[in-house]
Amino acid sequence: MTGKECFLAAMNLLSEQEEGAAYYETFALGALNQLLANCLREINALRQADGQEPLRVAPRLDALTDEIDAGEAMVRECFPYGLAALLICDEDHEKFNWLGAEFAARLDMHCPAAQFAIKELY
Repeated sequence: MTGKECFLAAMNLLSEQEEGAAYYETFALGALNQLLANCLREINALRQADGQEPLRVAPRLDALTDEIDAGEAMVRECFPYGLAALLICDEDHEKFNWLGAEFAARLDMHCPAAQFAIKELY
């Protein structure tokens, strides 16, 4: 999924027309990069579950046309809600709360638990 596809899905959740979407698009790249940074733990959990090395730094988009480098299912299911929430956080608190809760619930559903050994301290 590209940043633009995620943005369009977020606009659909907000029921925005082209005029409103143009305003929000100016903030979309920064908001997507913030989502990627916030979800580094979940991205790494998915990578480790797939046998890949964890990332030290969150992936970044340079343009909305870039592919979002995270688990495809997680990006399609979660990121439009998170992006929509970030884009309207100052405008509609009720919608922001709903979108944020939906984002968090979907993220929990897609993120596998991280397994690690317990160290005995005594």
